[in-house]
Amino acid sequence: MIKAREPVEIYAREINEEYTLALFLKGRLYGCYYEKGSRLPEALYFAPHFGQKIARNYPGVQVGISYIAKIEDIEVVNSWKELIEKVKDIRSKQWLNGHQDYLLPIHREWDWKKNPYSFLFLGIPRLVFNPPILKENLQKTSGFLSKRFYSFEDFFKAWGC
Repeated sequence: MIKAREPVEIYAREINEEYTLALFLKGRLYGCYYEKGSRLPEALYFAPHFGQKIARNYPGVQVGISYIAKIEDIEVVNSWKELIEKVKDIRSKQWLNGHQDYLLPIHREWDWKKNPYSFLFLGIPRLVFNPPILKENLQKTSGFLSKRFYSFEDFFKAWGC
């Protein structure tokens, strides 16, 4: 009998910056370095892990994984200009005009000359886990997430169900 590959239902990453929190919650976008060979295109949902810095500065945001958003589209871009064109194509120019404040910080902060970036275009972020899932319940340490792909079963076990 051949063992099936682990399912890739949820892609989880750290969000520790205020501008990436706003981009996720209000812009429904998440960006990260492109990783060749990643199983990201197989993922159905995105779940950010909010760090201490974000939780201290934003009332209502707690440390851990509490939100999940459906991945509607994934695009790899090589430049800021290419990202803007993708946003216009997927979300519209009107959407871009209304959400530029959430995109501009990544234009200033990220190095657009070095690496391509993967961008997840997301559905509405939904508060699913309250209290949040703690990182320590998903892995042995409290450092950065050592694993990026999870099943809902993994999350429910870590949450205590």
